[in-house]
Amino acid sequence: MEGKLPHFEIGLVMAGAVSAGAYTSGVIDFLFEALDCWYEEKAKQQQQYGDDFSQWEIPPHDVLIKVMSGASAGAIVAAITASSLDSDIVPVIDNPLNKPVSNKLYESWVQRIDISELLKTQDLDNPKAPVLSFLDSTILDRLGEDVLKIKPTGKKRPYIDDPLELYLCVTNLRGVPYLIKAQAENPSVKGHTMVKHADFMHFAIGENSGEIEDAIALTSDKINTNNWKLLVDSALASSAFPLGFPPRQLERTSIDEYEKRMWEVPTRDPMVTGRCSEYRSISPDKDLVTPGSYQFVTVDGGIISNEPIELVRLVLRGNQQRNPRDGEQANRATLLIDPFPNDVDAVNPESTLLNLVSRIFRSFIDQNRFKPDELILALDEDVYSRFLIAPVRSDRQGRKPLACGSLNAFGGFLSQDFRHHDYILGRRNCQRFLKKYFVLPASNPLFNSWSEALKNNPQLQVDKEGEQDTFLPIIPLFGSLTKEINLPHWPQYQKENFKSLEKQIQERIQVVVPRLINQSINDSFTRTALNTLWFFKRGIIAKKITDIIKNNLQKYGQL
Repeated sequence: MEGKLPHFEIGLVMAGAVSAGAYTSGVIDFLFEALDCWYEEKAKQQQQYGDDFSQWEIPPHDVLIKVMSGASAGAIVAAITASSLDSDIVPVIDNPLNKPVSNKLYESWVQRIDISELLKTQDLDNPKAPVLSFLDSTILDRLGEDVLKIKPTGKKRPYIDDPLELYLCVTNLRGVPYLIKAQAENPSVKGHTMVKHADFMHFAIGENSGEIEDAIALTSDKINTNNWKLLVDSALASSAFPLGFPPRQLERTSIDEYEKRMWEVPTRDPMVTGRCSEYRSISPDKDLVTPGSYQFVTVDGGIISNEPIELVRLVLRGNQQRNPRDGEQANRATLLIDPFPNDVDAVNPESTLLNLVSRIFRSFIDQNRFKPDELILALDEDVYSRFLIAPVRSDRQGRKPLACGSLNAFGGFLSQDFRHHDYILGRRNCQRFLKKYFVLPASNPLFNSWSEALKNNPQLQVDKEGEQDTFLPIIPLFGSLTKEINLPHWPQYQKENFKSLEKQIQERIQVVVPRLINQSINDSFTRTALNTLWFFKRGIIAKKITDIIKNNLQKYGQL
């Protein structure tokens, strides 16, 4: 971007969230509303005063969203956002109930992804269809089809870079093999082979999307339909939570695509280069892969990379050694939207087989997500290259902030009221974040174009606790957007709904369990025995599942 004004570059990172994708959607909703409002006012100021910024009545500087990344639910939000960039996004302020809205984020995450859809059996209508998940993902496929139908309205957002880069993280179950060559006594041993399962799909959006060499090009006219379909398929692949939703299959033209990936490796002579690390490509071990297209089965990208900050940070960094962190020099930052930044359970598991197996699986996920360097910098208040939006809800009863957080974040699927609450909370939290925390010292060059009157305007100035300097907003708010969004009422699940919920669970498992037995067990005697046992126990399982849900909602303060 070349302009007459200083600008601040932003990289959006959308973490995994399961049903709390509704919260992330609310954050994005308000963020784009604030930017649209600001840039509409800037256009009016430009017409009135031209480039004489000393006369401007609002902040004249620019921001530029340069890159987005997403994992799991965050990947779906990112894909919907990317598909809507050249269309109108009408903010959702009040509860429209089931009335149509011109906002694909709200429609998808609040109005349509519901347990009543997920407990259907449309995925098993074909008697030969294998059981791949406990939930029916047909509604997700339909939402994906609808996202592809979003038509450009000619809406132009100057704060979106062209091209805008987009990364959607997936867990590649096939994996990409790499060989570390080493000298060995046995000549048949070429070296040490490793397999990488953390993967991503890389897209570039805009008229200049072809400029990004290793990215899949997407244009706003959506003429390249196959590439847009791959975007949706990649988002669904990233959100394929194991057992809950079915795995997805993706395909690359060949494994050669991985040769374009850059890896951070130590430099051989840091005293000469002045750098401890450099980026270079590493070729996969092609001897272990058949020639031709490279197909791979994927599951939830959040298993390995739930907060894909690094991908965004590298795009922002460009050719620089690192992004400036000091408040007086910062000119770009990652903005992480994380509905569950503190969702940990560091307690000793009970020494039973099932508990240990469950804990081992959880340990793999936690370890893959553990990034101490990212945590230290994100928590440092003097670092202005990394920001975080996370749920905050003042609650005297000590409840957790998200209504979608129950049942390991699957609870939001139970009720549209839960999802609406989190959507509005996301808007409220984003508003407060832009007002109070997404700021820089007034001495930062970003504000050089501001008049002294603007810099001294108390409505724009922000005081930070423990700081003597004056701070100014990176994204200012105007008009009705400055009025504080009310805290949404804490929603409750109606007890009379449990009867219909139990019936829906019963109808789903009556199809899933027998087919799973018949497809998984080859021995006829064992298969008959299990089917007989299921016949006598089928009425109990749905009730036990319902009781588990009821107890969890009770603990969460939602009954």
